[in-house]
Amino acid sequence: MARMPGAAFHRVRNYTADGQQSVRGVVVHIMAGTLEGSQAWFNNATAQASSHFGTGRDGELRQWVDTADRAWAQAAGNRDWISVENEGVGGDALTDAQITANARVLAWAHTTYDVPLQLAKSPSDRGLGYHAMGGAAWGGHTQCPGPRIVAQLPTILARAKQLVANTQETPVADLTDAQIQRIALAVWRYMNEGQGETSDAYAYLRNTKAVVDDVKEITNRTGGQVVEQRVILTALMALLKTVDGKLDQLLEGQA
Repeated sequence: MARMPGAAFHRVRNYTADGQQSVRGVVVHIMAGTLEGSQAWFNNATAQASSHFGTGRDGELRQWVDTADRAWAQAAGNRDWISVENEGVGGDALTDAQITANARVLAWAHTTYDVPLQLAKSPSDRGLGYHAMGGAAWGGHTQCPGPRIVAQLPTILARAKQLVANTQETPVADLTDAQIQRIALAVWRYMNEGQGETSDAYAYLRNTKAVVDDVKEITNRTGGQVVEQRVILTALMALLKTVDGKLDQLLEGQA
């Protein structure tokens, strides 16, 4: 079983149980639709289609198929590649949020399956690839995900490398209590910005010991799976960097 921390798991009907032979890399697709529409299609037995992951234009990341199981996304490439469908239509570019979501999948695949952080140009390569590179053997989808998204693959790769580097350079043990609290504050603000705040939530966040203890517990509860800790910490650090410059302003005047 392999489910990515931070990706909302919505198991779909279409997949081959225990069918993943290996993981050579991550294949980027375009949906020609929406997250909800694709999820419904992947639950339709007549569709004969599915994907391991899907991203929304707002950066929402879903996992539809466990990566121990084979998704049905790129024909002959299904047994050896993880697939990511992206909300949009042919000719679109990925949003910045989608680039980050794809980078998160690639970083996780690197830490989980030792997928090299490099671009793949053919099915015989390993790393970050795209549907059209498989040619006829992968269904002949020569316009998937399209030239604009293919041009964004180096950016996805660079962002994944940064996520992995942040994880390796900032082990949990090296974080001070103050840093952990700032991470927790940043994450909470990021997840709730624009949705209103409650005094109870702020009271909790201002309780240094409670926040530090809770975040340490989350980042250290690995069940023997170091990867899980790495991915959680990577996400926390990425979110911290996203809002760190605004954190004092966001919290100004709050008790």
